[in-house]
Amino acid sequence: MEEIQDVSLEILKKVADICEEQCLRYSLAWGTLIGAVRHHGFIPWDDDVDIQMPRPDYLKLKAYFLEHSKELYPLRLFDEDVKGYPYLLARVSNDDYVIDTDNEKSCGMGIFIDIYILDGTGDSFEEAWKYTSSTCKYPRLIFLSTRKHYHFGTTKGWGKRILKIFVFLYAKLMGKSYFEKKLMNMIDKNSYGKKEYVGCVSWCERPKYAVIRKSEYEDMIDFEFEKYKFKGPRLYDKYLRQWYGDYMQLPPEKDRIYQHLYKAYKK
Repeated sequence: MEEIQDVSLEILKKVADICEEQCLRYSLAWGTLIGAVRHHGFIPWDDDVDIQMPRPDYLKLKAYFLEHSKELYPLRLFDEDVKGYPYLLARVSNDDYVIDTDNEKSCGMGIFIDIYILDGTGDSFEEAWKYTSSTCKYPRLIFLSTRKHYHFGTTKGWGKRILKIFVFLYAKLMGKSYFEKKLMNMIDKNSYGKKEYVGCVSWCERPKYAVIRKSEYEDMIDFEFEKYKFKGPRLYDKYLRQWYGDYMQLPPEKDRIYQHLYKAYKK
């Protein structure tokens, strides 16, 4: 756990440095933002680093990685353009490591940080919520289409589990590219710069809580995180409570476990 956190932290620092140098917007997100606020670093049982970036800034970061691939090694950027990569969120990986992920084919990725890409969602909260509610099925189907085998996961109740089997079979039949094209067609119609509200449409699990007012999101401050400082939203309390409720309350001890189902090895 500590080694994964150390490697992830240095990936985050390098990405943040590039963003500062290239004037790219980014922010800590989700559990990483909670860690910054509550622990001034990692949540002790968390093996994950999450940041968000507006799509225009992400595309510039992607171009930078392609142009400077040799000098950035062992860091490498993964997104839907990398063959075999199963997600529409992006990741920056350290190639000195390799991960063995449960129920997922290897695509050559090592220890990583997640980049959630923000797109336009609407000009009002209601419009944005309706839009993300209509798109959130596609990330779920993409995820199922890239699993090696069916797994109950957190699905409870036999009715829901049986339904999930049929959805899984449908997702495997149609394939990742089918759902990816449908989702990207919807994303292309709502660019980040044209909408008042934004959100991570390409990997959205809870539409109502994933909607952010763009002007508020872009108001950033510095947060202490381990031995560095990183950007995050000034209105962090509003968004963390919107997503998690009382995020300052520690979960029960039995729930203080890491979430990713993978093992990491140094090459």
